[in-house]
Amino acid sequence: MDVNRLVEEYGNMISTIAHRMIQNKEIAREAAQEVWYELCKSFHSFKGDSELSTWIYTIARRTIGRYAEGERQMKMTEVEYFRSLPEIEYSGEEEAKREWIKERCDWCITALNHCLNNDARLIFIFRENVGLPYRQISAIMELKESNVRQIYNRSIQKITLFMNDTCPLYNSGGTCKCRICKPVHSIDMDKEYAIVQRMMRLADLYRKFEKELPRKNYWERFLL
Repeated sequence: MDVNRLVEEYGNMISTIAHRMIQNKEIAREAAQEVWYELCKSFHSFKGDSELSTWIYTIARRTIGRYAEGERQMKMTEVEYFRSLPEIEYSGEEEAKREWIKERCDWCITALNHCLNNDARLIFIFRENVGLPYRQISAIMELKESNVRQIYNRSIQKITLFMNDTCPLYNSGGTCKCRICKPVHSIDMDKEYAIVQRMMRLADLYRKFEKELPRKNYWERFLL
């Protein structure tokens, strides 16, 4: 197995999973790097009985899951309360405003994921961010596929309802109570997020963020 290929192909996604599962950036980085050590330590045990990606994501699930045990599940009312706090004014350079807005929105999405318990959050991330099929998620989570589908459907309904009601990036007609509402609406929304606004599935919004704000690959230091 080529080390460079592993890092380049899976590093960013492992970092994304850690980032979405764990709000503290330092702990997320540590968790992602721990996945690498676990892969190296247990590589001899991989017999090819499953897809390589399934094996890697299973180790990621177990390792990042341990780090995420201390993450507190939030109630939707808590998310709503946070959004109702005084607005955050942007005071930086104008040319940096769009990136600042995207970063704040990215943080909001990660926080919103925490309205799900750890297993549901992982299933949601594997489906929405990584784009894995139910069959593969079932193997990774060691759950029946029917259970994975049920957990995912409940999660997507919960998050989509909230996003549709409040988030201007997901639904331009939503009643926005976001703390960065003014900065978001101060940019050319039609131009900046025209593609997002046409997208019907929440997955498209999540994957757009992964593309426009590529997660720092915490495995890069392992490249030879």
